[in-house]
Amino acid sequence: MILEIDYGSTRLKWRLLEASSARLVAEGAVSTVQALLPQLRAAGCLSIVYCRACSVRNAEDNKQLSCLLEKHYGVVTQYAQSVKQLAGVTNGYLQAEKLGVDRWLAIIAGYTQLKHACVVIDCGTAITVDYVAADGQHLGGCIAPGLNILARALSSGTQLQLEHELLTAAVGKLGTSTQIAVAAGIQAMLRGFIQEQIDTAKDVLGPMFSVICTGGDSLWVCDAIDNMVIDKDLVFTGLAIACPYGAKE
Repeated sequence: MILEIDYGSTRLKWRLLEASSARLVAEGAVSTVQALLPQLRAAGCLSIVYCRACSVRNAEDNKQLSCLLEKHYGVVTQYAQSVKQLAGVTNGYLQAEKLGVDRWLAIIAGYTQLKHACVVIDCGTAITVDYVAADGQHLGGCIAPGLNILARALSSGTQLQLEHELLTAAVGKLGTSTQIAVAAGIQAMLRGFIQEQIDTAKDVLGPMFSVICTGGDSLWVCDAIDNMVIDKDLVFTGLAIACPYGAKE
């Protein structure tokens, strides 16, 4: 089996692929590294021939993950890195390694799939927006707090608690309760942010570009943009490009 890991700031997503065909066998998500092994065992994972990971965590967290997998499966985890150029894309950061690796992998995957100017949006803990020109030049991007961060920021000084399901529900423009009013306000803020990014894309990319979106809240953002492509596995697709598995004879 090939194990793929997307180790984000709030959860660890994983996928198991057949080594010979890259066919998806199982997938899941956990909130702690310790919870990963039980899920892998429940999925019938007896052996791993290759492990590749996208991680935005610190060195100590990555070490803990690596040690766990090496101890139980005897595999060394390969971590993707942000580099200056890869798969026809040129990193737009002045220091290429400073670009978040999850953003870099999503950019790589998005451009590889579309092969023309595009806007890559990742709707996770934060919402990141990156612009790629038709020739593969990454022009830079923008980062804003996601739905849950905005909700927590408001609730930290009040007694108000909002469920994530309400934040992504179709609440309308005017709320008839405080919770619905707050959800409507947060949605309006983010819709305005997304619309401004599309206006910026028209300025820097011209009229011909595509929008591709990934992340847990991508379905909600889709409602704010016409003709957007959603790919929930965009980071994993980029990870396979950055850390390809070479089968040994």
